[in-house]
Amino acid sequence: MMQRWGTTTAFIFVLLVIFSACEPSSADEAAEEAEEETYTLTYHSSYPPSEYEWEPKYQAQERFMELVEERTDGRVTFDVYYSDQLFGQDESADALARGTIDIQNTSPSYWVERIPEGAIASLPYWNMGEEHTRHLLRETEVGALYEEALEDYGVKPLTFWSSSTTGYMSTSPIAEVEDMEGMVMNIVSNLTIDFNQSMGSGVASLPAAEQYEGLLRGTIDAMQFPYYTLDTYNFVEVVDYLSVPTLNPALGMVAISESTWEELPEDIQAIMQETALEMEKDAMEGSQRYTREIFDLAEEEGTEFVPMSEEEFDELEQISQEKIWRNFASMNERTEEMVETLLVENEKWIEENPEADNYMDQYLD
Repeated sequence: MMQRWGTTTAFIFVLLVIFSACEPSSADEAAEEAEEETYTLTYHSSYPPSEYEWEPKYQAQERFMELVEERTDGRVTFDVYYSDQLFGQDESADALARGTIDIQNTSPSYWVERIPEGAIASLPYWNMGEEHTRHLLRETEVGALYEEALEDYGVKPLTFWSSSTTGYMSTSPIAEVEDMEGMVMNIVSNLTIDFNQSMGSGVASLPAAEQYEGLLRGTIDAMQFPYYTLDTYNFVEVVDYLSVPTLNPALGMVAISESTWEELPEDIQAIMQETALEMEKDAMEGSQRYTREIFDLAEEEGTEFVPMSEEEFDELEQISQEKIWRNFASMNERTEEMVETLLVENEKWIEENPEADNYMDQYLD
């Protein structure tokens, strides 16, 4: 009897071992669940859908989403809302920080009331071409300080993308500082108020969507705005003059909510970061192409290029630093450090890349 009971017990023990080996462990179950879990992220953009597959905005929006969905095998998908459908360009910063939306494509200059460090995108002559812009934002304290400010607000930058060049678009020619006297200049940042007033200009602050009507009716005479809008906003119909050389490439940014980011598994975070950096490089090429094509469009449509002499250009740059850069530096300790870093890094960049001082020459042949 004892022998028979012992044999039965041993048999049951063997079965239990076999079953336990066949059943997944809790760690395996957790790993499988993590693999199967999917995430639908709300992608909100201040911009309309892209028209061309080569343009920089396409890399930051449509191409980025397409590649992330593909590279995560569908574990990440996106609900997309264009042209600030859900929130205005100012309010989107709060919506993103709260996690009401997951990703926002915007311009740093739209959020300056909440994150003043983003006003760097409105500083004239702060960058010299797309490669220099990326260098400042990815390899110097300028970018590190801005990223720190964003994260303090609850958002994390994924991609910075240049978008063609920015300069003076006007209904009367601007070839020298004196030409601005008596003009009404539309501004996107309060930093530039005393700069324009010191030139004898009046100022207005029409939203981007109202600038066409303002130029058409004479409410404004000029604006400092990305030249690609000659195409996308049809400004080629109401702008008569473009001043060259221009100020600097325009800057866009894709950011993700910190709360959303923390919920994503590490492998998905890695895929999104890698894809974002890849799109950043592709956007540089698209930005340069956009400038070439916009200049061609302007020439075809009879928009006149107004050349500034080197003396006039240098004078405008100097006044900009004295007025606008100084106002930016006075905002807080970070902005002060950003300006100090810019002055050093820009001088170093020109020493190492002397052609950068006249980077617009490539478009003016």
